[in-house]
Amino acid sequence: MELREAILQRRSIRGFLKKGVSRDTLEEVLKLAQRAVSSKNSQPWLVHVVTGDLLQKLGADNVARLRRGEPTVTSEVPLSGVYRQRQVNVGKQLFGVMDIQREDKEKRDAWTERGYRFFDAPAVILVCMEKSLSDAYRFDLGCFVQNLCVAAMEYGLGTCVEYQAVYYENGLREYLALPEEQIPVVGIAIGYPDPTFPANAVITEREALENFVCWYGDEKK
Repeated sequence: MELREAILQRRSIRGFLKKGVSRDTLEEVLKLAQRAVSSKNSQPWLVHVVTGDLLQKLGADNVARLRRGEPTVTSEVPLSGVYRQRQVNVGKQLFGVMDIQREDKEKRDAWTERGYRFFDAPAVILVCMEKSLSDAYRFDLGCFVQNLCVAAMEYGLGTCVEYQAVYYENGLREYLALPEEQIPVVGIAIGYPDPTFPANAVITEREALENFVCWYGDEKK
């Protein structure tokens, strides 16, 4: 797959085939991901790959904590302005193709729980960093994750980057015995996309360049 094609076709996959991904394939994807930009060649990413029965248990634990109303370790600042509007727009796209009505609490809750189950993917890649590093190194992790998502497409795989995967840090530490010095930053659901799953067809909109780019110096030719 050409790089340009991969970048343009990349999308969040929220429905996967019931087909495992071999360790060899995941290793090849991770080898490509680690060629990401890294300040001072620090390579701050620390990766935990979870599959099989353990992944099922971890997803079930997440859902149980969600249903109990357990507070999450990681909290998000609510979006506002144009950022909130973009969030609303993609929500409408997803709920539209999934036939989830605004007033249908049962379906909405089921959709939320699906995310906490890692979208029932056959594998999840948890990306962590050491507490000793400043938040600036999260930029490096972002580069690593983008590399990973594009590289996965070379092997016919799809991904969904999700913060829900690390919201219940206590559960992660309990099931995976994460070292205390590591902070879970984000999770990536990964597997073979289900072509019949409606949400997988959603491609989010992107702004026109003039809405976010400023030019300086010579006139653009």
